[in-house]
Amino acid sequence: MNLNRPELRKMIYDFNSISNRLMRVAFVEYDAVLAKFLAFLDGTEIIRDYIQACGEPTYDIAKEISEIVESYGHAILVLGDTEQEEVANIYALLKYICENSPDNDYSIAVSISLGYSSAKQYQEKVKGFNERVVMVLIRYIEAYLTKIGIDMGMDETVRYTITVNGGQANVAMDNATINAVQNNGVDVEELKRLIAELRASTPADMSEADKEDVGESIETIESEMVQPKPKKSLVKTAIKSLQAVKGTAEFAAAVVALVQFLQLYC
Repeated sequence: MNLNRPELRKMIYDFNSISNRLMRVAFVEYDAVLAKFLAFLDGTEIIRDYIQACGEPTYDIAKEISEIVESYGHAILVLGDTEQEEVANIYALLKYICENSPDNDYSIAVSISLGYSSAKQYQEKVKGFNERVVMVLIRYIEAYLTKIGIDMGMDETVRYTITVNGGQANVAMDNATINAVQNNGVDVEELKRLIAELRASTPADMSEADKEDVGESIETIESEMVQPKPKKSLVKTAIKSLQAVKGTAEFAAAVVALVQFLQLYC
């Protein structure tokens, strides 16, 4: 696949959007939204290649689901021992749910979610299933795309060819002219690492408005901190915007780490 950083950011934004919708879906609409989520995965080459590179599921998915359903909430699904196994198994589980749920009945996801929450409401049980199963797949894909962004560097104009081998992405620069950036004393590699950690820690269920604020703040920081003379006022505004976003403890820690780094230069 061939793409540049802006195209990758748009892909990540779309992935986060459909992931967020699935994580919040009403249980009576689960199959419809799951179908859209899987269609996005299958229709996005870079994600599809990653999933395929993780191999086949490690057990009989139909048999596993049947045993979970028959346990009436006394068992949960086996995910796997490695990243590749978890990705392959969860993807296959979701595919099975989408393709085999009755047309006029609750999704299979409801039946297998009974053991994922002690609450009586189906909605809470499906929420537990999403958080403990679906979110595992989402996090792996988020991390995979983030690592590709790190390998791309910060040049917005260069296009890269991305191939997948054994679940790992190989990023090669296409023929392009790269403009030199004046050294302003900023540790660019550390900046890239901190930004990658912030992106990876951004919750999938964060509101679209907050996600947009985070994305715009990161873009401002990236573009300014590689300039010979960064505009400190813009960077400080971006910092304030990040600090105003409410998220998980992991997200807050990533914001603090990035802010402490930027304060060395601004």
